[in-house]
Amino acid sequence: MISSREQQLPHIRAFEDGLQRLGYRVGENLVVEYRFAEGKMERLPALAADLVRLDVDVVVAGGNPNAVAVMEVSTTIPIVIPNSVDPINAGFVASLARPGGNITGLTMDTGGDIFGKRLGLLKQALPNLSRLGVLWNPDAAYVRSRLGPVPVGN
Repeated sequence: MISSREQQLPHIRAFEDGLQRLGYRVGENLVVEYRFAEGKMERLPALAADLVRLDVDVVVAGGNPNAVAVMEVSTTIPIVIPNSVDPINAGFVASLARPGGNITGLTMDTGGDIFGKRLGLLKQALPNLSRLGVLWNPDAAYVRSRLGPVPVGN
């Protein structure tokens, strides 16, 4: 994870609770190796390499930067991304229909094409809509590619 252990504690608890419901007990029948970059992105490659050296069975990467770091050091260890952004353009999968490779997970954003479709659905639901405000963080890499005009689907 990019952040600190303290920042991730609620997620860690939820993750381990979910594992426990499936019959896994951390420290009994399962070992979980956590790594935290403490907010320093440049630490991700070394942390990913450390996990690969441990010969883990699977890596759960929190998001795109974490997954990229693991991809750079292993093409065989399964990588689960619980929250990816634009997995095709990020190079994680060949396509959504046939991803291939060693990465799986969920995405909150399948790519820029979906925005026009979303706006088209909104226009159908609110036909009198004439102005729409969108609040995005321009510093987020995945947002920069979407800051231009968004075509509205029919």
